[in-house]
Amino acid sequence: MSGGITIVGNTNIDVMVADTRDLPDPGTERVVSSISIRLGGSAGNWAVRCAGLNFPTTLVSRVGDDATLPILEAELQYPSLEARLLRTPGEPSGISVAVEAPGRDRAFLSSLGAMALMRPVDITEGMIDAQYVAMAGYFLLPGMRGPALAELFGRAGRSGAQTVLDTGWPPEGWNRVTQQEVLTALDSVDIFLPNDDELHGLMDDQDTERAARELSVSTNTLVAVKMGARGAGLATPDGSWTAANAAAVCVVDSTGAGDGFNAAFLVSAARGATWPAALAAAVSYATQMVATVPERRAEVGLPPGPRPTARETRESIA
Repeated sequence: MSGGITIVGNTNIDVMVADTRDLPDPGTERVVSSISIRLGGSAGNWAVRCAGLNFPTTLVSRVGDDATLPILEAELQYPSLEARLLRTPGEPSGISVAVEAPGRDRAFLSSLGAMALMRPVDITEGMIDAQYVAMAGYFLLPGMRGPALAELFGRAGRSGAQTVLDTGWPPEGWNRVTQQEVLTALDSVDIFLPNDDELHGLMDDQDTERAARELSVSTNTLVAVKMGARGAGLATPDGSWTAANAAAVCVVDSTGAGDGFNAAFLVSAARGATWPAALAAAVSYATQMVATVPERRAEVGLPPGPRPTARETRESIA
């Protein structure tokens, strides 16, 4: 097993529409303050954040052969990033339109395009020769759900990798079938990275700490929960809970903060931090991200921390 991380999942273009609380009436037009295009998809953003921290990163995503492909390729030019964009002739790439406005949560309209065609056979043994093998955008990859994920993570585990899952929000909602699907998937997952809304939906429990503890103990999975302005929490299979608070900042742009948290959490642990220390570092990193304009986020780094002991290093990667 080599070091670094392989992230499998959704990479696409995001069209960001600002200052839109609702859509204009049919047949009418509205002028907004800005519409921008940027790299999107949980997997793509997560990979960029890992590479920005100089951590060896492989990104595996299925894309089409349309006009968005050159944009994706240009956005993924990082020295520490190997982007494996698997082209599908005759198919469009995925694309998302994000509608945002002050005082309301961002909403997305997405088309899957070629990413709907991704299958475990697309991921070779060489791609999963890494310390971590992660899946992002699970619900947007119908060919990678359920048994397909178990097959991929089974291979990764046998190669010595730790498996990591960030599902995102299911378009069909957290119904009983979806809940059971994810709970079954966690049998092959070492590290689960939900946000608190996703955790509440999965567990039918609005108490974040209680839900995370129960989930971690019952699945033997490390559960790191992103809680927005409240920071994050960490539940471990022994029933313990650690919380890390976020500093108060002026939020400039929250896009990609969860992916930044994921990157900082795993990179910190890989570099020797204990899991609680990695949690605190990830909260600090994500907090800095949301207070920084996207064009300057490459300047955001991990906070300095105490040098780990040999015992702590062993425990952090156990």
